[in-house]
Amino acid sequence: MNLGSHFGKYRKNGIIIDTNLMLLIAVGTFNLDRIGTFKRTLKYTPRDFALMKGIMACFERRVTTPGILTEVDNLARQMPTTDHEGMSATINNLAAAFFEIHTPSVEIMKSKYYARLGLTDSAIIAAETKLLVVTDDFRLSSVLASSGRDVININHLRTFE
Repeated sequence: MNLGSHFGKYRKNGIIIDTNLMLLIAVGTFNLDRIGTFKRTLKYTPRDFALMKGIMACFERRVTTPGILTEVDNLARQMPTTDHEGMSATINNLAAAFFEIHTPSVEIMKSKYYARLGLTDSAIIAAETKLLVVTDDFRLSSVLASSGRDVININHLRTFE
């Protein structure tokens, strides 16, 4: 994987970040120490958060979908209620830094990927093909790669640390 060529190729077109990594960014932005204590981000480290922030900084355009934002919001609400106000503000600020694209769910559900991957991942696949996808989901990254789409799976980047 040549990250430099991926970053150069997609610098202006942009990236789309999958749900779990978007949640990592939200939680780490809210409180870096919560990454290691929140059940939905336990598999990540502050270094993973820094990696994702660094990746995001390399792109002029950051894209998301309503499904990604909905999942991030729902998962974040599994934090203690005392964190809800702060997390809501963090997610709101994060969402404002992204361009949101929408494809009707009924159209996404017609996709050959829907039964296998679900609505959110199928929406990522349906998103503009000129976007670089960043994920930690092996199934999604495999489908994207096998269909000729460029994808970065951060689990592969972790091996270089």
